[in-house]
Amino acid sequence: MNVRYLCLGLLALMSQLAYADVKVLEWEDLVPAEERNQPLPPPSMAIHPMFADESAPIDWIQTYGKVVEALNGKQVRLAGFVVPLEGDENKVTEFLLVPYYGACIHVPPPPTNQIVYVNYPEGLPQDIVWDAVWVTGTLNAVTYDMETFAAGYSMKATLANPYDEG
Repeated sequence: MNVRYLCLGLLALMSQLAYADVKVLEWEDLVPAEERNQPLPPPSMAIHPMFADESAPIDWIQTYGKVVEALNGKQVRLAGFVVPLEGDENKVTEFLLVPYYGACIHVPPPPTNQIVYVNYPEGLPQDIVWDAVWVTGTLNAVTYDMETFAAGYSMKATLANPYDEG
């Protein structure tokens, strides 16, 4: 047997074993069971105090959702879309993972339990941030507050790669 193929096979097996304890999540898994079948309340709106007329921009007030405490500290894999926060021209090292394209940018933000703040020191290549991605890492059921909205979960990512259904 060729040593090269043996080494490649061992690397593939080690990679599978390293992620054997990883739970693949769907976005609904981030919502407590008692809230899953309830309709989401419409986003609240508030007129920015700087403006007094009807042409004023609207500030959306984010809906808070409970988190699933049982997911705290678990190794998970979740597919979603990236909202870049930190990085450089080559890689994004901090981002929000959201369930649909454009969340938090052009529409009211999703509820807090549908946003994951991700810290990925290795960095996600800039050329894939506009497509769906898989992110793997340790999930924490701890709210991450930002200036204009919050993420119900945070994750220290160990792997991020383009989404594929396979």
